Amino acid sequence: MHKLLPLLCLLFSLPLSAEIYKWVDEQGNVHYGDNPAGAGAKPMGKLPGLSTYAPPRLPELDGTKDDANAAQSTGDAHPGYKVLKIVSPEPEATVRSAPGEVSVFVALDPLLQEGDYLQVILDGKPLPGKHTSTVIQLSNVDRGEHRIAVAVHDAGGKRLKQSESHVFYLHRPIAKPKKTPK
Repeated sequence: MHKLLPLLCLLFSLPLSAEIYKWVDEQGNVHYGDNPAGAGAKPMGKLPGLSTYAPPRLPELDGTKDDANAAQSTGDAHPGYKVLKIVSPEPEATVRSAPGEVSVFVALDPLLQEGDYLQVILDGKPLPGKHTSTVIQLSNVDRGEHRIAVAVHDAGGKRLKQSESHVFYLHRPIAKPKKTPK
């Protein structure tokens, strides 16, 4: 039985290696099949490989664990934030949102320390809210051009670091009023 199984697998895989044909019918439609249909059918030959997608790798923040451990061993409550930047929305990006919601993703190295918080600065004005997550949801943002930045504050409210600001555009569709008959 064990010797018969590989033979059966080989036998059943033969139809999978059949030739593929391509032809165009009278209406100009392109057809593919394993049997030539008509005189215009041509064998496809070797087909190209499958197309695949590999997402881009996110840059790793250097020394995240080492710096946090060094800060704990020296007793320093604030080792200093080396990286603070807005990952999304990207500079000059257009965000489309009917309700005016914008998701802000922040890259921070080292991670946010106990008691510290993030604050969003939109168009030069600090927005209310002390955020402890690097994903911040803004609501009811007006349409148009906006300049955004993020700052890290300690528990006392002292600004420790601020990201560079950049511009993004918010597109909110307009609901046109219906015309009334005259």
